[in-house]
Amino acid sequence: MADVTTENHQSVQSGSSLGGTPRPSTVATASSPRHQVPGQATVVRPVRAEPSWGRVLLTTVELWVSRRLNRVRLRPSRPRTARRRRLQKLALAVVAAAAVALAALQLTAAFSRVAPQAVRPSVPKHPAAHRVSSPPVPAAQSEAAAWIASQVNGAAIIGCYPAMCVSLQTQGVSASRLVPLGSTVAGVRRADVIATLSSADRKLVDRYAPALIASFGWGSSRVEIRAVAPGGAASYQSALRADLNARKSAGSQLLRNPRIRFSVADARQLRAGEVDSRLLATLAALSSQFALRVMAFGNSSPGAPLLFRKVSVASYGGGNGAARLAAALATIKAQEGPYLPAHSAIVRLGTGQPVLLIEFAAPSPLGLLAAVLTADVR
Repeated sequence: MADVTTENHQSVQSGSSLGGTPRPSTVATASSPRHQVPGQATVVRPVRAEPSWGRVLLTTVELWVSRRLNRVRLRPSRPRTARRRRLQKLALAVVAAAAVALAALQLTAAFSRVAPQAVRPSVPKHPAAHRVSSPPVPAAQSEAAAWIASQVNGAAIIGCYPAMCVSLQTQGVSASRLVPLGSTVAGVRRADVIATLSSADRKLVDRYAPALIASFGWGSSRVEIRAVAPGGAASYQSALRADLNARKSAGSQLLRNPRIRFSVADARQLRAGEVDSRLLATLAALSSQFALRVMAFGNSSPGAPLLFRKVSVASYGGGNGAARLAAALATIKAQEGPYLPAHSAIVRLGTGQPVLLIEFAAPSPLGLLAAVLTADVR
């Protein structure tokens, strides 16, 4: 093969192309720094992408072949045999060089396809801007956590699955009140109330937490809030039937009390045993001192059997009604144990009438009316 090292050792002048036509340089290199003319703005020119080494090799071969052919044409006439041998050698060199260049191009293309997989991802300058966001919290879980924080007894121990425990702490529930629920009965029996998904182990839930007090959502993502029954499901159902009968009886006695007035709808709910036993006992105690009118019972337990834990009452009869309500509120706030409401306050309706709001926390205890039913309700 012909030697191309000495014949092709030609430097390309800056500002000229391989074809010989002058053109301005577009890339400023480290070996030839750009000099700025005083008084003129610096022109930033785009940097061209460097060609692959395979393309450079092919271009070199093309130049060498072109020059060799020119030399053959320009030399004096030689014997036909010597000239034929010279052309044959040149043709073989061209074929070999073309093969090398083609292989180089194919190899370069192969590397260009594989290279992106080997590039290491760049580390962002500001990691906080590229932080992966947490998955959104399901709406049912958020609603259930907010309900527990505002409606469940503040002293109750709550069993929860991991994601719900996090949501409860976000709502301000102390971690000391939370018990993680596992696959065994240990976590359930340590809690007073549990928050679980409807897809959880139904056998375990139905046996130890049969009392549904609220629910949110639907399907497998439905969140259920349940009261734990220490004695098991059978004992709970027996106590529930007894408590329902006691609520019906206490409601009927209140309807016969002349110092407290009810609407037709309220009277129907009292007879059906749909009013919390603590509300019944509180109304009975207040009616012994004040003349009151029940404005409405309230239900704060969505997705659960109806049981009213909230009531709004107004003063009834002549005299200073606001003063009577203030005295009634003081009496309520002096209570202890299960008869101290979670929320109690005097508010004014849109008409300006003052009313006393009373709301007890969930869950509703069973068996509280046994002593109340024997009391003399005046």
